[in-house]
Amino acid sequence: MFCNACGNPIPDDARFCAKCGRPVAVVGPPGGTLSARTRLEKHLPALALIWIVYSLLRVFAGGAVLFVGSMFIPHMFMFGWPFSHLFLPGLITTVGVGILVLGVMGVAVGWGLWQRESWARIVALILGVVALVHFPIGTALGIYTLWVLLPNDAAAEYSRTARPV
Repeated sequence: MFCNACGNPIPDDARFCAKCGRPVAVVGPPGGTLSARTRLEKHLPALALIWIVYSLLRVFAGGAVLFVGSMFIPHMFMFGWPFSHLFLPGLITTVGVGILVLGVMGVAVGWGLWQRESWARIVALILGVVALVHFPIGTALGIYTLWVLLPNDAAAEYSRTARPV
């Protein structure tokens, strides 16, 4: 521990700084003990930020798929791929829109977790399960999401601290 006034190292049980004589600030409540932060308190800000960053990358990827698909699909017909004009444009558009929608939902979930919105925990759990199949980063994010938000004590704590609807 260090003195807040002069920066001198002081023992943890000291009441005054040996160098400047100032009283050491009380960190915890007077006469009580410090309460340990719960897993939800420790990990929710990081989880929200990771969801936002991961999902913004997905939004970019979905936009890239739509853009590249719109640029190159007409040229693919010149190569003579049989029946590609029947299913390829719809397939690429569907994949691009799906990635884009999941990305937008993930950004919304990250923001909702950051703001402690009441709906965000359930939607994050659903997106966490969906993310499990997107190996390796989505799998890691899905596991982390389930580990932080799924336990019963996390559900009770989140509902206690969530913003009312």
